Amino acid sequence: MKKSFSRQIIVLLAIVLLFALLSLIPMYLFNRPGIDPWRMSIAMMVIQDVGIFIIPAFITARIFNNGRTVQTLMLDKFPRWSQLGMMLLIYIASIPIMNSIIEWNEGIRLPESMAGIEQWLRAQEDMALQATELMMDIDSVGQLIVVILTVGLLTGIGEELIFRGSIQRLMIENRVNIHAAIWISAFIFSALHMQFYGFVPRMLLGAFFGYLVVCSGSLWLPILAHALNNTMATVTYYQPSLETIPWLGATTPGITIISTIVTLLLVLYYVKYMRIKR
Repeated sequence: MKKSFSRQIIVLLAIVLLFALLSLIPMYLFNRPGIDPWRMSIAMMVIQDVGIFIIPAFITARIFNNGRTVQTLMLDKFPRWSQLGMMLLIYIASIPIMNSIIEWNEGIRLPESMAGIEQWLRAQEDMALQATELMMDIDSVGQLIVVILTVGLLTGIGEELIFRGSIQRLMIENRVNIHAAIWISAFIFSALHMQFYGFVPRMLLGAFFGYLVVCSGSLWLPILAHALNNTMATVTYYQPSLETIPWLGATTPGITIISTIVTLLLVLYYVKYMRIKR
């Protein structure tokens, strides 16, 4: 099939929509009285990740790149140890500044003239919080592991396949400026989560994931970073006491400034010296 940007995007969106509609069937079957709410939330998350993200990304790549599906999605090679180490250092260094940005974004207040919009946005946040609380209703370490595998690893794989492995890649392949492609896909990634009061930090994370794949040539690097971020959020939610640890949760202006400087230096080093040769 002819490889044009518009054609590939249309096919990708059509397949996503098809599987989104098909996923309503098992979701309806699971959403019945007598079924454990926690098991239901896990099942729905798996259906979403596999049916709406993973399968459409593979099908679209297969249609337009016959015989090169894995290579097209940049899953054919793993990042170098140095790249993994730098990703981990950047993630750790950025925790305080990201926490500050999260706190700032959550505290945004719209003008009184937009009170209706703010009320709707807050309602969306409440719905997301309820879904999170349902999934995090954990009674054992076994359940915690299941949540980490689902929310951490599987969601990381699915979302990266769609946003970085498909949308961002298609823009770059069609000569869209690399930085523009990264930030556009990051914007879409954040917007589709429908959480205005977490929009900015999620967009920054999306951009971080975008630069990781561009610099390494491997989608596994942002997948691992995405899984790490989601796992940290899960473990912190499960053990709120972790938020009292300096750098992980409890921050001061001094720590935030140090975090910002170190993060920027590490990112600049990564982009300048560890980018793959094309």
